[in-house]
Amino acid sequence: MADIRHSEDGRILVNAAKFNFRHRDYFNLKSFYIMLHEWLVEEGWATRKDDDFPETLYLQRETQKTGNELWIWWRLKKDVTDYYRYLLNINYHVILLRSAEVMHQGVKFKTNWGEVELIVSADLELDFHRKWRTHPILKNFHELWIKRIYKKKVETEKLLLYREAYRLQEAAKTYCKMKTYLPEPETEEFWPTYGLGETK
Repeated sequence: MADIRHSEDGRILVNAAKFNFRHRDYFNLKSFYIMLHEWLVEEGWATRKDDDFPETLYLQRETQKTGNELWIWWRLKKDVTDYYRYLLNINYHVILLRSAEVMHQGVKFKTNWGEVELIVSADLELDFHRKWRTHPILKNFHELWIKRIYKKKVETEKLLLYREAYRLQEAAKTYCKMKTYLPEPETEEFWPTYGLGETK
């Protein structure tokens, strides 16, 4: 059975995936940000409205010696049923960021150089409306419900969320031209390599 934990605010959580990856090279931060944003919109995690997007932190520090540092936090939720929902926490940490120019096929492009670290945690939240825990009769059977009767469904949903989280990782790694463990996409990439634009 999945490890069930109770958060400080009383939520019942099952961790499905936790990973981070780091990339230090030339890349276009704006294109990387937009690519991940669009992936989340396409997968139903958010809408295209900027006011609705759950970006809870955007911190930027600028220094002349070491370049810019950014912290960006996204806290996403996807309701699946009335009983459980998916949670996806994404933290960007960018250091040593500076503007750069690269030559590609004889054309000069403006881009960035730096190190980006993406820290992702995916959780399954159970009874997020708190109907079971506040019901006078059902609250006595809630632990039994999760650990015995609903156990197979919890494991299935945990696996689905795990796969979705790692597809996000694959999208980010594919953009950065890093090795992935999932099959390569069959179609041509939608986002230009390193955000360099059209090079044909």
